[in-house]
Amino acid sequence: MKNYLIVGGMQWAVGSKQFSISCLRSFVLVFLFSFFAFALNAQIIADKVVAVVGDNPILLSDIEMQYVQAKAQSEAEPLPENFKCEIFERLMLEKLFLAQAKIDSVVASPDEVEAELERRIRYFNSVFGSKEKLEEYYGKSTNELKDDFRTDIESQMVSEKMRGKALGNLKVSPAEVKEYFNNIPKDSIPYFNSELEMLQIVRFPVVNETQKTIAMDKLIKVRADIVGGSDFSLQAILYSEDPGSSVDGGNLGMIERGELVPEFEAVAYRLKEGELSEIVETPFGFHVIIVDEKRGERLKVRHILVKAKLVQQDYLDCKQTMDSIKHQLDVDSITFKEAVGKFSMDETSKAVGGLMTNNKSGSSYFEKSEIDGSLIFAIDKIKVDEYTDVLPFAAMEKTAEQKNGYRIVYLKSETKPHKANLKLDYPKIQNAAKNAKTQRELERWIQLYKDKTFVRIEQDFRNCEQTQKWLKISE
Repeated sequence: MKNYLIVGGMQWAVGSKQFSISCLRSFVLVFLFSFFAFALNAQIIADKVVAVVGDNPILLSDIEMQYVQAKAQSEAEPLPENFKCEIFERLMLEKLFLAQAKIDSVVASPDEVEAELERRIRYFNSVFGSKEKLEEYYGKSTNELKDDFRTDIESQMVSEKMRGKALGNLKVSPAEVKEYFNNIPKDSIPYFNSELEMLQIVRFPVVNETQKTIAMDKLIKVRADIVGGSDFSLQAILYSEDPGSSVDGGNLGMIERGELVPEFEAVAYRLKEGELSEIVETPFGFHVIIVDEKRGERLKVRHILVKAKLVQQDYLDCKQTMDSIKHQLDVDSITFKEAVGKFSMDETSKAVGGLMTNNKSGSSYFEKSEIDGSLIFAIDKIKVDEYTDVLPFAAMEKTAEQKNGYRIVYLKSETKPHKANLKLDYPKIQNAAKNAKTQRELERWIQLYKDKTFVRIEQDFRNCEQTQKWLKISE
């Protein structure tokens, strides 16, 4: 049986068996963000119950649909032969958490479930371009889609809450990290390719005042028409530039504090039911807002968004600013980190001194194969402690829209290919040690609660290696 050091999405065998925590989490993320996309698009298959945990059944269709989605997302890489068994085990664990949540009275409130459904609907509205296109594609209204998945969403949320209660507070000490690494057999210590750490200064073009005035004047007229008796929802359909809500009359559904940008919320939470706001400026543009319902800290809100348009001169001004920043760096009138704090507009990297994050691994280290072609071409021309020329940069917004700007990238460090060691690779080994500790606790939790819970597994998945821990001794 094998244990694994999980680093950068890869696994190295190091001892006794381990359930794949990283695999479990990736499954959960895929399921949460792609739920509608594959569940609604899956072909109808002959269905049956393949397992029951507590009073929670697992259907063959649950496994097949997730398999189809994972296969589509794996692109050219083939899935492991036992991948359906891994899906089955994840679902078994989800249902066990759900069964224990019922005993421990862990619940998701109707408002929480509704808010999650609204978030997903808004996301898919933006993906499809509009609510109308989403409904047309699936042949169902938004309310019908929400009703179809309300129970499943609630179950997912409750299961995740129970998981957090059981495993969410685990930490590893430096001594535990050292012990974990020292217990890896010498011939199983992973070998890492060369890795880079980079800092960046990022700037995006800013809309000029003329374009802001044009957008503001347009929305002032829209607001005046509403005050004069025009229907808010109709005006939203005609003029709002928020693709996720415009076709639904500007409806954002129920929101709670922290869900939308502060400038928007600051106004929305001051409004009375049925009250129309003045013009509100946010990073997305200009809004008028109306609150339809208040439930404590939750609001049902509609809005109309008009965006100020970027023009070519805005991009030229942005490039000129970046050229000026580079000149300051060249003549040593400012350090790179000082320039990050003073000029960078990418809040995520700015918060950590400009350090870029590898979205694949979650760390600050990049293998050269993980860096896009245009950037690696520029990085190959510089040494550690040097920076690139001003480079074009494209960032993806949460709305899936591309945001174009410019950046300067500084090469902070570059490691040579090497065997893992605590000095160079502590964050990765710490993460692996935490995964291993979480896994031990997870295995303990499964053994403790599966014997107190009704578990029935049909023959279809009894031969899976992952299934053996779930069977009673008598089985």
